[in-house]
Amino acid sequence: MTEPAIPGLTRHFATIGQRQVHYRRMGQGPALIALHRLPRSSKHMIAFMQQAADKFTVIAPDIAGYGNSWQLPPPPVAPVNYTPPFRDYVDDIDNLMKELGIKSAVLYGEGEGAAIAFQLAMRDAKRFPAAALDGLMMMTDVEIAVAKRSIPVFEPKWDGSHLAWLWAFLREENCFSPWWVKRQDSRIDKDMPGPEELHDRLIQFLADGRVPPGPTRAAKITTITGEGGDHGRGYHLGILSALDFRPKVHLPNVAMPMLFTGSPTYHKYVSLARVSGPSKSCSFKLAAHLVEARAEAISFLIEHGARVPPPPAAPPAKPVPHTLWEDFVPIPGGQLHVQMNDDVSSVPLIVQHDAASSVGTVEAITRSFIGRRTVLAFDLPGSGESDNTIGYDNIEVEHYALVLKSVLETFGLEKVDFYGMWGGGFVGLELALMQPTRIRRLVMSNVFQHEGEEQKLIQQNYTPEISPVWHGGHLMQCWQQMRDQGIYYPWFDRSAKGVIKREPFLDTAMVHERVCSMLKAGNMYRTAYQAHFRYPTYEKLKKSPVPTLLATTKWDPNNPHTQAAAKAAPDAKFQFLDEGFNKWGESILPFLEAGDR
Repeated sequence: MTEPAIPGLTRHFATIGQRQVHYRRMGQGPALIALHRLPRSSKHMIAFMQQAADKFTVIAPDIAGYGNSWQLPPPPVAPVNYTPPFRDYVDDIDNLMKELGIKSAVLYGEGEGAAIAFQLAMRDAKRFPAAALDGLMMMTDVEIAVAKRSIPVFEPKWDGSHLAWLWAFLREENCFSPWWVKRQDSRIDKDMPGPEELHDRLIQFLADGRVPPGPTRAAKITTITGEGGDHGRGYHLGILSALDFRPKVHLPNVAMPMLFTGSPTYHKYVSLARVSGPSKSCSFKLAAHLVEARAEAISFLIEHGARVPPPPAAPPAKPVPHTLWEDFVPIPGGQLHVQMNDDVSSVPLIVQHDAASSVGTVEAITRSFIGRRTVLAFDLPGSGESDNTIGYDNIEVEHYALVLKSVLETFGLEKVDFYGMWGGGFVGLELALMQPTRIRRLVMSNVFQHEGEEQKLIQQNYTPEISPVWHGGHLMQCWQQMRDQGIYYPWFDRSAKGVIKREPFLDTAMVHERVCSMLKAGNMYRTAYQAHFRYPTYEKLKKSPVPTLLATTKWDPNNPHTQAAAKAAPDAKFQFLDEGFNKWGESILPFLEAGDR
């Protein structure tokens, strides 16, 4: 669910070659690298960061392919089921430290993150004077073989059943360790997390990183959203890779102080009782739960890491040519997430998503401008990866426009073009009304204005609340709600009258992308939609102070609204978009280029 910024915690991207690694940073003092378990992200480490921030500068990266860190690229010729070798994950953290100018650090890791931290520490005891590892897997060859057969691939299904499996998986891993072994000796004796916490873990699972440019194993599944994230499809890769690491082989050679913690609620495969022949530098502590294990780790690292220097200030992200690269922009109260490309220099184009959405939804459009325009796409506050800096109450389109106004000022952009999809166009129009000299040309696609009984029905029914429940039923609500948008208008009118008279647009990858965005936004999607439903589109368009293009497809149910809006704004132009979503950018390019002449 969307959240406000956490005081003192900032988010960053570091560019390593043709990839970007996302990390969170918090605190002051010696450098501490904290690595999460899988399939989680650095968000899972926030509580640890808050515990350690008064003694350390904590750098918590997303492991490659998880959270917002881009996936590891496969070699030029690789099988479809290619799994990166474990050393590549370790190298990635090592390369991140070099990019950040961190020459020495203490290490903390959990689960698979503990395995990466262990291997990293074994490379150079001088660079890593101490490490604390929790829940390190110690399995036999037979158990590893069973594990590799038991971890399935996650693939979206047309009926949403993949989300039912995911919810069951998240519950099961709190019942058994490992989750695929259903026996008394693998039972976990602890409370099942509440639905809100399980939902948060689900969001982390579905947030796996972007695909780097070039041929990849994911090429077949990015036809709708460009080369964006896999949204869970690659969750198994790092887990399978970490299974190949054999920590017991390295225990006799540990040369720096290293603490191993484990919980009695986790039986068998992570049991400290399996440790044999460790060096004298190893110490062990049984912790009743994760909070206690983390506290023990912090105390241990304080004792052994006092001479580690603080890291340098976070460097700015570097561009990645020929693709969309990412960064965070500081705004009052938090940070805004942005995708951009500046391979060519032009009047920048802002590509803005709609409600219940994120930059991923418009990525195919944003990507189509690479090499043609300088292009930027922002997650609105409370959507995607942007902090919710505006709250939930009494929010209007103007509030979103004010945030973008602040961002454009931060970037020093005196003149921009603006394209907005559905309600995203309202944000651009409001921005043009605020700053007519800053907005050069405005394109709004698929706009609407609901009135009378239609408006009442839309406001009452279009945005049901997303309330996580223990059995995961809210996920089916979101899936069917988003899928029905392709066959009914409005989606909640499932009568013969509501049937959309065109070929159904039900691409599973597209529905999955939009559901992931809506689940991440949580009930902020309701706030955004309701603000858009209230927006007086026709009245505002009459006042548009900039050249404006209104566009729509012939199949869009909002087509009549867009044409009515064009008539309400006599100075605006109207055109039909290409029927294919991926060609919308090309459709509006001539209007934008006319401003260059």
